[in-house]
Amino acid sequence: MDFQGIVLQQIIYFATILLIGFIASKTNYITNECVTQLQKFMMKIALPFLILTGVANGGTRTELIKMWPFVIEMFFMFGLSIAIGFVTGKILRLKKPIINSHICSVSFINSALVGFPIITAVFPERSGLYIAAYMIVETVMTWTAGVGILSSASGKAQISFKKMITPSTIALVIGLVMIFADIHPKNIVWDAITGVGTLQKYIGLIYIGADIGRRGFKKLFENPRVLVSVPIKLVIIPIAFFFILKATGLVSDEMLLAGTIFAMLPSMLIISVLADEYNAAPDYSVASLIATTVCCLFTMPIVFSFLAGFCTL
Repeated sequence: MDFQGIVLQQIIYFATILLIGFIASKTNYITNECVTQLQKFMMKIALPFLILTGVANGGTRTELIKMWPFVIEMFFMFGLSIAIGFVTGKILRLKKPIINSHICSVSFINSALVGFPIITAVFPERSGLYIAAYMIVETVMTWTAGVGILSSASGKAQISFKKMITPSTIALVIGLVMIFADIHPKNIVWDAITGVGTLQKYIGLIYIGADIGRRGFKKLFENPRVLVSVPIKLVIIPIAFFFILKATGLVSDEMLLAGTIFAMLPSMLIISVLADEYNAAPDYSVASLIATTVCCLFTMPIVFSFLAGFCTL
């Protein structure tokens, strides 16, 4: 299978929709209020439906149980990213709260808006299983390590188990229950719900483009050191992740490539929201979000093509 070609096609696809959202924002066809409402619809309706239907349609109970190595792989990805973020933050001589924002910006990824569509395109028959396994890890890591790092920027580290209960995690649990109960609906209502979920890849990308348009690029230059997060997040981390796991031989090449797709994604949107909530240099996280989102359009095809050459599928 031409994985490199599929990823390149998806990047061109993303870039086109991002540009549409960006232009719509700059021409005021999408207002600030509209961008905010898009985010709410995306996070509370479209994304949960995408997760629910993607997981429930993703495979069988036996296939899901066999995904346990991928769960461990994703925990390793987050652990490695946090370690690299801490070390590079110290090298850059970043102080609190910027170093906290830096660590989370290079460690947590935009899985829902960028990662899931690519996983679905590259592994169409097993994408639901990869998404389910990843979501379990992301939920745990975001609301424990992520919140802990950001909250410690200006006080004592906190862990928010209560905030794990979101429309997306509820959808994930329901989808997992459906897999274990061998429930695979095939009716017009389920098809309609699936259709709403597929809107996520369009609405999400339009939202990101519009959000970049309303924020502007000047934030990137308010703290030039944020630009260093681009090669760290998009090049160093995925390459280190790939070759460390490749050397261990603990996972199959398919799982390794799936994990690499997640490792090379841009910064997570929710991190900028949490950074603002905990006063952990939110401007730095927003600038990192913009920089990595734009630059990933160029780095992802190159990095993935290079690493895929070391796999045989």
